[in-house]
Amino acid sequence: MRIGIQLPHFSDESTHARLLDFAPRIEQLGFDSVWARDNLSFKGHGFEHPGKFVDPFITLAALASVTSRVKLGTAVTVPFRHPLVTAQLVGSLSWISRGRFELGIGPGSFREPFELTGTRFEDRIALCRETVGVLRAVAHGPGATYRGKLTDFAGATIDPAPPEDLFIWYGGGSSASVRRAIAYCDGLNPGLCPFMAWDEVVASARRQSEALGRNLRFASIPLLSLGRSYDDALAKVASSLPSFRHFLESYYRKEFPRVPDLAGALLLGDADDIGDQLHQFSARGVDLVVIDARLIMREFEEVIEQIGERVLPAFS
Repeated sequence: MRIGIQLPHFSDESTHARLLDFAPRIEQLGFDSVWARDNLSFKGHGFEHPGKFVDPFITLAALASVTSRVKLGTAVTVPFRHPLVTAQLVGSLSWISRGRFELGIGPGSFREPFELTGTRFEDRIALCRETVGVLRAVAHGPGATYRGKLTDFAGATIDPAPPEDLFIWYGGGSSASVRRAIAYCDGLNPGLCPFMAWDEVVASARRQSEALGRNLRFASIPLLSLGRSYDDALAKVASSLPSFRHFLESYYRKEFPRVPDLAGALLLGDADDIGDQLHQFSARGVDLVVIDARLIMREFEEVIEQIGERVLPAFS
């Protein structure tokens, strides 16, 4: 199982030193990958604080210049850009990073980025598919043509182009997300997803993908709270849990009344506890876990050091 890190490129706790200067240490510690979110006019969810939001492609390009091994990914790119613009960004970032880039794509949940760019919020699902279609089309060489419901062009040349073997994750945990991942992506990343929901989603995805001869891969992005003990870690995020729980219950239409019900969406405890919880992902056949420390970003460097030194060796 690969273990990656959600980058601290958003909120007022994001600093140049935390985002860029610390990146070589993330690589040195042995993490597999670093991941960036996507947004425009960032307001944040109720359980996180808004603030600055450094563009994901700029962020990952900067990190490509100070690292040499660690993979770079978006979790996820939201299709409020024209698909050809996204194709140029993906091609350039893949080239700059010498092929270390993986794309996550998903429809997003905020209306404002679409409204600000003159894009219909209701078109975001179709735009995900068309963006992937455009990426695949321009990867095959100059003079690409694409005919879609929302995107229509001929004679487009992107150089450097997106790689033909670009790995693409679909971001979402609904039954519709499963169908989309199987139809035109390589993996499914439900993101913040408690095991109570994840097990159902992935069981369905495995059945459907195997029936079609597809080998879909799976990822997850749990929030982290690391403390001296389980109770200490819980105390650090206690004020954020009601809004976090509401977010999950609204999306998955399930109730998660107890803290243990959030397992899978929340890593909680000391380093030993975190290791045990990560093994639960491994036992489920998860290919990639992206640890997200946004709730304790003030402690980002210390937390990542502890995870890298005390937890990561068990998954090397």
